[in-house]
Amino acid sequence: MKYLFLILILLINLSCSKDFNKLEIKSVEPPQTAKILGNHIIYISNEKFIHNKQIISEDCESWALNLNFDTPFRQSIKYLIDDIFVNYKISKKKLTKTEIEKNGYISQISFSNFSGTSSFKTEGNTGKYYISLNIKIEVENSNKNIVNEISSNMKWEKNIFLNCNLQKGAVKSSQSALENLIKKSYESSYKSIYQIKR
Repeated sequence: MKYLFLILILLINLSCSKDFNKLEIKSVEPPQTAKILGNHIIYISNEKFIHNKQIISEDCESWALNLNFDTPFRQSIKYLIDDIFVNYKISKKKLTKTEIEKNGYISQISFSNFSGTSSFKTEGNTGKYYISLNIKIEVENSNKNIVNEISSNMKWEKNIFLNCNLQKGAVKSSQSALENLIKKSYESSYKSIYQIKR
């Protein structure tokens, strides 16, 4: 009987874990974008997304928090590139200013420094989650260079006694942060490309 009870508890825990794993961040499509003509070279850093998290409270099942930013982040950038540019090539390395000019590219756009910082704490009866996503976008040609450090911040709060699930709240706020970051990345890239083309 004792063994049967332990097996039952184990099965319940496994089923709960599966439910948590179903909640994940998804890649996002950029807003409706205006196309940019001409040949452009794109560099996307191979560095893995760095997620620094600080979990202070054990409330809201914070032990189950498991977020994967790297894949949806990269896929969202690829969607953005597809929507912005008519003609582009993806490079495995950054080109020098001389190489950009020699190969006839209007611009080189580099996406790097993918990172995120999140924290969770409890104040009174409220669980508070905060997420900040960051990216560096560098737009350059043989003469000019524009560097944009972009961030997107979101928060989520829930009473710890009212079905408080941190994984669910963190995914929801992180998804909104990613959507906002891609929108800002589009606006920044578009503006910077036209600035260096002058």
